[in-house]
Amino acid sequence: MAAILLLLVVSVLSATYTVGETIPSVISYLSENDKIRLKHVIDPGFNLQDPTSTYYSVYGYQLLHEPILNKEKICNYLLKSIGDGNNVVPETAFYIVSAWKAIDTCQDLPIPAITKVLMNTIDKDTSTFAELYYAVNTLTLLSQKITTEKSEKLAKTLAFRKDDSLWNLGYTFHIASDLGSFGTFALHRIEDAIIQADEVNGQFLQFEGGLSITSFLVNGIFKLSNSLKKKPLLTSQQIVKLTNYLLSRRSVQTPKGVVSLLSALNTLATYEHETLVCITLPEEGVIVSNKQPLVTVKVCDIFGKPLASVPKVITNYVNKLDDDTAILNKETLQSSTTDKTLFTMDLMKAKPERGFYKISVSAASATNIVMVKVLSEVVVDYLEIGTGDADQTTQPKLTRVTYLEKLNQKIEADSQQKLVVRFLLKDSANKKPMRVHQAFIRLSSTSTTNNNNDNEITFVAEPDNANIYKFDMPLAGTAINFAYRSGDYKIALVIGDAVLSNSFEWTIATVNLKFPDAVAAESSDKNAIFKQKADIYTTKPEIKHMFREPEKRPPAFVSNLFTGLCLAPALLLIILWAKLGVNISNFPLSLSAVTFHLGLGGIFVLFGVFWLKLNMFVTLRYLLGLGVVTFLAGNKLLSNIAHKHKS
Repeated sequence: MAAILLLLVVSVLSATYTVGETIPSVISYLSENDKIRLKHVIDPGFNLQDPTSTYYSVYGYQLLHEPILNKEKICNYLLKSIGDGNNVVPETAFYIVSAWKAIDTCQDLPIPAITKVLMNTIDKDTSTFAELYYAVNTLTLLSQKITTEKSEKLAKTLAFRKDDSLWNLGYTFHIASDLGSFGTFALHRIEDAIIQADEVNGQFLQFEGGLSITSFLVNGIFKLSNSLKKKPLLTSQQIVKLTNYLLSRRSVQTPKGVVSLLSALNTLATYEHETLVCITLPEEGVIVSNKQPLVTVKVCDIFGKPLASVPKVITNYVNKLDDDTAILNKETLQSSTTDKTLFTMDLMKAKPERGFYKISVSAASATNIVMVKVLSEVVVDYLEIGTGDADQTTQPKLTRVTYLEKLNQKIEADSQQKLVVRFLLKDSANKKPMRVHQAFIRLSSTSTTNNNNDNEITFVAEPDNANIYKFDMPLAGTAINFAYRSGDYKIALVIGDAVLSNSFEWTIATVNLKFPDAVAAESSDKNAIFKQKADIYTTKPEIKHMFREPEKRPPAFVSNLFTGLCLAPALLLIILWAKLGVNISNFPLSLSAVTFHLGLGGIFVLFGVFWLKLNMFVTLRYLLGLGVVTFLAGNKLLSNIAHKHKS
């Protein structure tokens, strides 16, 4: 009793959670540009080269809701391709009949002959899953009903052939959906297919094999569930992730891939139990500033069309990406008067600081997080430029320059001084000091007689703890960077950042730099503050492989003497045999004796060849064969000798 009560409580809680549950939205949709590009991919099929490509073009146009031209020409080609229908194979019949059905204005096909071929395929016990799929689906397209006996037999055949490969599962789902109540056996096998799906990055769900098998299984699962009037055994999150994967493949480049993509998306879009919602940013609406304060969100179906009823779109929160600080909660977005898929919100009224923000948007029980960038304007609070002693014995003499104006007088600096720049940047909205990613001081020569790249040099200005940017350039220490060329240089301030709406380049003044003589400055180059890097893009010397010098060989006399010493034991053996006498007459003339001595001699020859030319692995391979034969022959020889002595 307690267990039953516990089960009821869990069921109630589960039902309550499901009702209030929000699911993630689809992260993208099929735009009009995508449809145009997909249309161009399937256009070559209208050249009528083969029934398969013709089917992809005709069916693809039907899925795109595009008018099909030259219908009569296509119909004639289909009728010619199928002939009298007696020799057609199920797969070709499927493509021809599907295209013929999509056009719907063609002359009648030889239906009796085609039906006979397809029925024979169903009756054969050796028909494959694919042949049965094409046969059953083509009969359904031709409105030819399969008898109850054949439907029951086919269902038992498929149930008996328990093959859990993805393609065969897909064929099973499609076939079972056309068998009526006899297809119920395949319903529980949907779980066997879903468990084989791979999840990627928590956003995509796909089957191994890519777009074709994923689309085929999606169509089969939903077709089977609809025919049996059951809800597919898929969670809302799984459906969304499958849709995300399909939409991620919208750049497909093959006609088969286009039809696979469009057919699966149409299946998901017409799913009656759940409406797939896409919440995303339009292509032009990711940057917000005082000049453009509105955040625009697109809420649509997976084909970019408005939803059946205009949903209420709200922002759950707006948080800064850096520190996750919330600046706005529960804000309702306003529907656009010109486009029912667009909803806008004034983000700048919350006075956000510059940076990146994540916005959680909910619409029609779906939720998604979109990213926007808030820009701000930078102003130069003050900038001072001047010169000072390089040894810092006195304070530098600085002149303040008005923003975006150029200093009237020329600044003079010699090798005993340093060029000094001080400036402070502030946010125009809140007047707070700010730092930027790029703050450069660039000096470029005003001389037009020399076009070398080193006439322009850029230095980095660094901020201190008070966010005041400082730049000090001792002329003696940086002369090598300018190749010791004295003269007039323009000095400019370059400010840039990803969250600035007014990055700029400002020419501050003209400075006359007097560098020391190159010869006299050689000793001071070791203490240079700004080192000139070597040109890493020049041609490097060719790298040539150096082989190790061979070891020095001994004289020929020493080598021959060593060889003779190695052969001395064999020579001694022959001499002793000659002196003692060899009892050759006692040699047993048997197969084992001859084989043993030949094998032993072969082994010695093999060792000699190994010494001259073979490697170890080849030698071992030959030695294995010789050794086995010699061992068996030797064992037999010894057995015969022992038996002879014993007798």
